[in-house]
Amino acid sequence: MNIARPFKDYFEASFMNEVDKKQGTKLSTDFFSDFFYYTPLELDLLVSYLNDGHVDLFYKSISNLKYLVEYSDNLNRYWYLLRAYSGALSKLKSDLSVKGSKKLYLYYFNKYGDRRMLRDEHWFEQKRWEFLDELQLIYTDEDLSNFVHKYHQVLSESMNIYSSFLMAFIKDLRKLYPDISGIPA
Repeated sequence: MNIARPFKDYFEASFMNEVDKKQGTKLSTDFFSDFFYYTPLELDLLVSYLNDGHVDLFYKSISNLKYLVEYSDNLNRYWYLLRAYSGALSKLKSDLSVKGSKKLYLYYFNKYGDRRMLRDEHWFEQKRWEFLDELQLIYTDEDLSNFVHKYHQVLSESMNIYSSFLMAFIKDLRKLYPDISGIPA
């Protein structure tokens, strides 16, 4: 089964409900053409933010792709991971000090509560607590530097995985629209 079919069906139906069939078909075609063209560009921009160390811009911009979490478990999982790591790193970089790392840990501790070991802990929860457990162990500037470097690398690797899932999603969607070029009208 094509994983992109629910996406196609949802957006086609939404355009058909708004206007007459001819106009709806044109809007649908324009939407998918734009999606094919602009989504890879959006991914490239996000990667460039990470490569340039602009985690705050990455954090703000990744929200543009949130609507895709509904259509794939992998897009959902990695989008939330990217959003969480980039948000936490962005906050940490705004007060890049050992004291700032302790404040950030306290912020998340108050938000999520104490760590409870679960037998079948959800993948995302496990990643969150690994991050927070390591954040708690920062006592020197060197620890902080190593932590930021490590999680920037993890963020970049996770973005590569997310990108591969999104490009596979686009490939599946293109199979449903072989006549759309991906060049906006």
